Amino acid sequence: MRRSTVVSGRDDAKRATILLLTTSFLAACGTPVPSPTPPSLVSLRGEMALLGVTTLAAVAGASACSDQALHDNALSLSVTTASDPEPRDVYLYLFRPRSFEATTSAVDACAADYQAASPDSNITRLDVAPFRALGADWSDELRSSVEQAMQVAARGGR
Repeated sequence: MRRSTVVSGRDDAKRATILLLTTSFLAACGTPVPSPTPPSLVSLRGEMALLGVTTLAAVAGASACSDQALHDNALSLSVTTASDPEPRDVYLYLFRPRSFEATTSAVDACAADYQAASPDSNITRLDVAPFRALGADWSDELRSSVEQAMQVAARGGR
C-alpha cells in the first residue's frame, strides 16, 4: 500500500524559511576575516618606527607649504635614523582614495614652494596612495624607510 502525503502551502513556507535561515547561518560562518585597519598617519608613523625611524617631534596640521587645504591632511615630523642622527623634517599627507589623484597638482605646488624656500636642499617626494611625503636632505636610509612604511601602512599594516 502506497501512502500519499499532502503538502500544504504552509509547509512549503516553513521549509523555505528553514532553508533561508540555514543558508544565512552557514554563510555567516564562512565570512572572511575582517579587512585590515584603514590607512592612517598614526599607522604610518608606527610603521616608520618599526623600521628604525625615531620621531623627535610631531605636529598635526603642519605642512611643508602654506596651502591651507593641505593642512587638514598633514603631519609634520622631526626624525632621525641610525645612519643620520641629524634631525630631518618629514611632511606626511593622507588623502581619501577617491581624491588622491585630484590632489596631485596641490602637492606639486607645495613641493615647488618648499623647494623655493629651501633652494640649497634636495627635496624628496614620495607618493604611495593614499599617502604623500615631502622632506629635505633625506639620507637613503630615511627615504627607503619612509617609502617602505608608506607601502605597508597603505595595505593596512603588517
